[in-house]
Amino acid sequence: MKIDLHAHTQKCKTGDGNDRKISPENFVSKMSEHDVKVCAITNHNKFDTAEFLEVKKLNSELLIFPGIELDIDFGGEKRHIVVITSPQNYEKFYKTFDNEPSRNYDTYTLDFTAFVKLIKDYKAHEIVIIPHFMDKDRGFTVEEKESLFKELEGYLVILETSKLRSMGFVNAHEEHLSLIGSDVKDWKLYSGDTLPELKFRIDSFEKFYELACDTKSFVKNALNGATKYSISVHEHSGDVDVYNDINILFGEKGSGKTVLLKDTLLPYFHNAGKNVILHEGKDYGKLYKAMIEEYENGVIVDPEHSLLIVTNFDLVIQYSEQNNPDFIQNYISYRKDDTKNKNSKRILKSESIFSNDQETNIESNISRSQGYIARINEVKAINELLRVDAADIARTELNNNLEELKLEIRERLVASYRKSFGSGHTETFLRALKDSLRKNSGKESKPNNIGFSKLVSKRLKRLEQNSELLESFDAIQKTSSQNIGLLPAKGNVTFETSVITLSEQDKHKKDSVFDKSTIVRNRELIIKLHNFGVESFPKINELFDSIEKDMTGNAFCSEVVKKNSVIRIKGNDDYKPSEGEQAILSISGLLETYDYDCYIFDEVERGLGNKYISEYLIPRLKELRDKGKTIIVSTHNANIAINTLPSQVIFCNYPDDDTYYTGNMYSNELTGIVGGKILSWEKEALIHLEGSEEMFNRRRNIYGV
Repeated sequence: MKIDLHAHTQKCKTGDGNDRKISPENFVSKMSEHDVKVCAITNHNKFDTAEFLEVKKLNSELLIFPGIELDIDFGGEKRHIVVITSPQNYEKFYKTFDNEPSRNYDTYTLDFTAFVKLIKDYKAHEIVIIPHFMDKDRGFTVEEKESLFKELEGYLVILETSKLRSMGFVNAHEEHLSLIGSDVKDWKLYSGDTLPELKFRIDSFEKFYELACDTKSFVKNALNGATKYSISVHEHSGDVDVYNDINILFGEKGSGKTVLLKDTLLPYFHNAGKNVILHEGKDYGKLYKAMIEEYENGVIVDPEHSLLIVTNFDLVIQYSEQNNPDFIQNYISYRKDDTKNKNSKRILKSESIFSNDQETNIESNISRSQGYIARINEVKAINELLRVDAADIARTELNNNLEELKLEIRERLVASYRKSFGSGHTETFLRALKDSLRKNSGKESKPNNIGFSKLVSKRLKRLEQNSELLESFDAIQKTSSQNIGLLPAKGNVTFETSVITLSEQDKHKKDSVFDKSTIVRNRELIIKLHNFGVESFPKINELFDSIEKDMTGNAFCSEVVKKNSVIRIKGNDDYKPSEGEQAILSISGLLETYDYDCYIFDEVERGLGNKYISEYLIPRLKELRDKGKTIIVSTHNANIAINTLPSQVIFCNYPDDDTYYTGNMYSNELTGIVGGKILSWEKEALIHLEGSEEMFNRRRNIYGV
């Protein structure tokens, strides 16, 4: 959460522009919009109690401190000092610093000696003094600082970089560093990017004061209640604590960082049943490829539609008919043939008929039944996912009904098979019996049927199978998209995987997923299937050539149903990331998903620019932290090590006897896990973190430390 202890809401002095004016309603809205949870309105030489109370009333969750920015006469030089106090003291604060209804805010100046006297009317823990310093407008000089501290000894004066760090204030955009807040001059340009950030939740002035004055005790108390894992380091006798938060590892190359990550922390979280991922910066190429493969493999080709394609293709490709069927010749022979002996008249079986006109394919029925059962299983899985209580009556009833439906499907399939089997064999038996009579008696038996009805049924089934095959081509197609991060200056990147089928127009081209050696043959097949109709039956046996007839449904499906993946950015639907961009996407692809419980990064900064680290990487790491994830980052980058606001810092110092030191930057201490030796966090950070000296020097230039 952000903190802004230097906000202006009124035009009090001539130098204040109109853009500093803002209503209490809009002020509260701005604070909420930019995640500011702690604030103070510090107008020039004015404390407006009515405004203060209105803001408190509008948002009870916003912690607002009474504040004022005073013009101070310090040895003949005009200086600015911001003063804040506890909300409970707002009436006393008004009487102390603004009890002059006729005050001219433009010309008002308070003598420093008188100012000190007013401050000392408060107990030390009731007030905080924040002077402008160095190049800040009307700021105290380095020489004046000593006198300032001497006169206000015992009171909290915030102006040093160490206070910024130790209070847990860290700004992710170093070029706009501000110690206490925005000093806003135009509310239209107000941005949370320029504000300090609080690591620890502050819900009262007392907690704010405690954090500022006694950082070690405050941080210790705050972390005591945090979720953490105490992990034994086998080659040592101590434990390393990893918090359910952001944890930073740093140290020289060869100091034991990677060993700790891969040999201790990674196995620990695996064995604890956590879903954990390790990203090693040096292997970004492999990681990028593995990430892309994982996303693509996550898109499943629908097994039900695949089975329908395979089954119906096998039926369609093997379909054939008897050439030139003569439907009435058998009846003509039967009527012309008189009885040739008395015995044949007595054999009435010669007049018996049984006609099975329906064309039934048991394989097709099995395939359809399997599809039904697969859908039922999907519904059952959803039921158990949403209704987690096994004792839930609704869950039990639906599961029972689904099992009954599966049983009914199986029973109908068995009945269909029995009917098909019985009908087919009855007709076969009767035909054999009549053939035997004809041979023994010389008499033609009455035909079971002329075959026309059966042919019509067979052709209708062939049309239905062709239609189902084409419908399955359409139904199996789908597209899945996954946001895999942000490329600087190019925007969001989307990885898109589609299940596609070969079309009548497809030709082989570069990066085609369809095989060059089979695409022509399969395209001709697809054309034949699309063009098939009633008019195709006269030459049905010549529709497919011998090579096509030898093709199986499984082979056909694997060749014409493919997954095709592309990377999309704005203005480019088939983007090819460079190696450097692959490094970025190998990281952002992980950061864009909440699939893991624990994220471990080893030298995540490799190949990344500072702008990308500041504007994307660090905010995403914080977002994962806020989602309850455990994050461990081994880094040489000071920006990452500091601005992620880690709860735990592990300093690796092999071959030191302790090897591993733990602590945090807020207390500025690192303690050896074996001997208890204490090191300075800042000293080690300056030595071992790349860019730390530059970062701290920037703060020195601003804050004079």
